[in-house]
Amino acid sequence: MNLLCLDTSGPTCSVAVLRDGVLAYEAMSNNRLTHSESLMPMVEEALLRCGMAVADVALLAAVVGPGSFTGVRIGVAAVKGMARALGVPAIGVNALEALAFGVAGQEIICPIRDARAGQVYGAAFQSGQRLLPDSVQKLPLFLDAVSAFQGTLYFVGDGVPVHRETIAQSLGEKARFAPRHLVHLKAGAAAMLAWENRDAATDSAELMPLYLRAPQAERQLKERNGCHA
Repeated sequence: MNLLCLDTSGPTCSVAVLRDGVLAYEAMSNNRLTHSESLMPMVEEALLRCGMAVADVALLAAVVGPGSFTGVRIGVAAVKGMARALGVPAIGVNALEALAFGVAGQEIICPIRDARAGQVYGAAFQSGQRLLPDSVQKLPLFLDAVSAFQGTLYFVGDGVPVHRETIAQSLGEKARFAPRHLVHLKAGAAAMLAWENRDAATDSAELMPLYLRAPQAERQLKERNGCHA
């Protein structure tokens, strides 16, 4: 079975193809083009390099967040449209789970994505087991939560370049960081997670973005109306 996985949930745009659970192709783009400009040409290139037509895809996967609101919507909408046209099922992949899966080890893996305004989307995993639920909060609060764990804390995700200095000052030698080439989420890791959970694939109409907070425009509207997001 051929699986096509898309990720537009963060700073990079990434595409991967699996053949019967084996990675056949992966590409990632981090350029000045928007994800909406990059995505479909990357999909076409992936299928071409694999010698496949779009009709050969039997399962579609999208990273559904948490991450960029606009980015998440682009990937989810693309997968929903393609799955509906092809009549194939779709599955969503959690971005933080995929980040941790991509650097799996014995340490406590702390995937973080920059949520701006001093906040991060974060979670914690060890040996494939979740230790903390997904959350969005100020970085010091997240660091307080993970510092309670015994052992090395391994940070990965696009929040690392933004907050590395603060994390190092707060946690000292307890903190380790993924090398730069592993910081960003890659569609290959997300595709493997999708493959492992392929029995949970559903009709594309059920594929939804994973938001941990309301979009900025909605929060600003609430603030103008005297409400708190």
